[in-house]
Amino acid sequence: MLDFFVKYYELAIRMKNIINMYTELNRKYPNIYGRDLRIDAIDRKDRYNDDKLFDETILDVVRIYYKQQTISIERYYENNWEIEDEDYIKFEDFREIGKILSIVMKHISRIELD
Repeated sequence: MLDFFVKYYELAIRMKNIINMYTELNRKYPNIYGRDLRIDAIDRKDRYNDDKLFDETILDVVRIYYKQQTISIERYYENNWEIEDEDYIKFEDFREIGKILSIVMKHISRIELD
């Protein structure tokens, strides 16, 4: 039983900021009647945030899926990031996407990246 808690604690430490980001987004955008928001975080070893070996310190890409739109935040070099939309963004969604990006970037900026 102790092994379970040790592994859970280690996982929580490796994903502390990503977990905090999801917590804040879940509060702001609760899953009621289906959800228009989904986020995937991927590290430099191509492990997604639901992988127990995911390591936020080597975060490479965050993909935000909002309604039928995809916004990628990719690590360009060290602490420089590139934000790219993969679809056309509807004008009426700009405000919400801005709020989502603000929350995501707030938590990414707290990660001590390798």
